[in-house]
Amino acid sequence: MLNQLKYRKNYHWTSSSLIKKYGLIILLVSFTSGCVSTHRPYSTQEPMREKQVLEDNQLRVDGLGGARVAELTPDGTQLLVVSADDNSLAIFNVDSDFQLTFHRIFINNSTIDGLNGAASLVVSPDGRRVYVVSYYDSAVAIFEQDEQGTYQFIRAIRDGLPYKDVFSDKKSVQEKDKLGLLGAYDIAITTDNSQLFVASVASNAVSIFDINKSGNVIFNHAIRDSDNTEYGLGGAVNVIITPNNSQVIVAGFNENAITIFNRNVNGGLVHSQTLINGKEGIKNMKAPQGLAMSPDGNYLYVACGGGNAIIVFARNDQGRYSYIQSISNSDDVNGLGGAGYVTTSPDGQRVFVASEVDNAVVTLARLNDGRLKILSVVKSEGIKKADELNGAASVYVSPNGKYLLVTTGKGDSLIVYSLH
Repeated sequence: MLNQLKYRKNYHWTSSSLIKKYGLIILLVSFTSGCVSTHRPYSTQEPMREKQVLEDNQLRVDGLGGARVAELTPDGTQLLVVSADDNSLAIFNVDSDFQLTFHRIFINNSTIDGLNGAASLVVSPDGRRVYVVSYYDSAVAIFEQDEQGTYQFIRAIRDGLPYKDVFSDKKSVQEKDKLGLLGAYDIAITTDNSQLFVASVASNAVSIFDINKSGNVIFNHAIRDSDNTEYGLGGAVNVIITPNNSQVIVAGFNENAITIFNRNVNGGLVHSQTLINGKEGIKNMKAPQGLAMSPDGNYLYVACGGGNAIIVFARNDQGRYSYIQSISNSDDVNGLGGAGYVTTSPDGQRVFVASEVDNAVVTLARLNDGRLKILSVVKSEGIKKADELNGAASVYVSPNGKYLLVTTGKGDSLIVYSLH
């Protein structure tokens, strides 16, 4: 995900502006790597072979301007990409050899609402729906398959506040923020398709939506940072659900914090723990924004743009997390600058990080004790086109573990790598 935001017609979403309270965008800091070194204590023993590169407005491809997040449908036949600069959801067909072909695009317009500053998406477990969250529209846009299996825009859920008001700290705006979606930034869905969770930067909140048996999405409530000082939801920028649906975890960008909620049988959330940089041995967890759980639910990985680092926590049988490792650019690694997105391989043995400032993808191996070891770093200067990984925004591994997809926010591209 994004470290910080800069957005509008002639700009890409980059890591050179800081999310402040209520999402105000102020050019203040440009994150750089803590240490630039020629010594690299890792190998390149596992090749990441470039398979395909799709670029916005090239060869009839559209919808990759400021590309943010990509995800395959459950049947693996289509790839969905949201783009912040294009305000869009793009769909690509995927053939048996994992070759992508542009299919269609939904763009924010008079009939399609809720895609202005599209930041993230999630596909329902049955593949029938796609939910997209938008930063500037502060909305959840819903797309659903028709009888022919083609996605169509259904509706957008939002408070309807104008953009100029969304990022205002006026009390009147806060009072109109009923859904907790101001600056909506990330979304997650339970594996049983019963609930959605949205992390919103300007609302400083995680919002809970129930999905009933008829498929209706119903707002339940929002948990806001102001509700409890222990929450650490200031600048809520990422949300994930543990594999067994028992916990919801939120990254608080502005508070250098990770908040864990236990989820009960009725879908209610109860605060369990807040992990804060500088406490209980935690280091380099500055501006956390990318979260991922190992498939077995035993480890939590955090990508931190401010700390230029990847952090590892171990989860015990009681659902509590303890810090076990931090790997950062200051540890003689060059490739974690602006680390903003993290994911794992299906077997949990590999962890991949996208770093927007270093324009890099870092591959790590999980050791027996849960710690990580860097295997390789692929950067722009090491591949065919110098700008291909420009602003590496996200990484996604295909369910069969054979392919890695990388979106680039400044490179306006989607890159497919073969991992085997």
